[in-house]
Amino acid sequence: MTTTPRRRMRQNRTAADREKWPLTAGVPANIWACAYWDKPAEATVKVVKGGPRNTLILQNRRDNATPWEGGVGLHKALGDGSAFVGVDNGGHSVYGEGSACADKATVDFLATGHLPDKDVYCTDVTQEEK
Repeated sequence: MTTTPRRRMRQNRTAADREKWPLTAGVPANIWACAYWDKPAEATVKVVKGGPRNTLILQNRRDNATPWEGGVGLHKALGDGSAFVGVDNGGHSVYGEGSACADKATVDFLATGHLPDKDVYCTDVTQEEK
């Protein structure tokens, strides 16, 4: 397979993002391949209440890619099947972005499968100089 200049550019951006932001494994830089498909590759997933309680929703208050209302709406649609962790921060990433409160909820869920018993609102954000 021939590597085009455009493909090489995407590969380079993805590799750089993998190194800079290892948590996302370079995925955000590589979205362009599917962002403009003219139709879905799979059937749309219907989000409904009544499923197992196994979804942790992390949402920044000022995320320009996925607005607060979307996270709240997903939590409402999933009902008791989800837990919501809202963070008074900007940007698209929540974990590892300065909130010990959000990081604890995330690590607890990933390590044990335990979701917070009630919605969590984290206001403890500290910004590191980069």
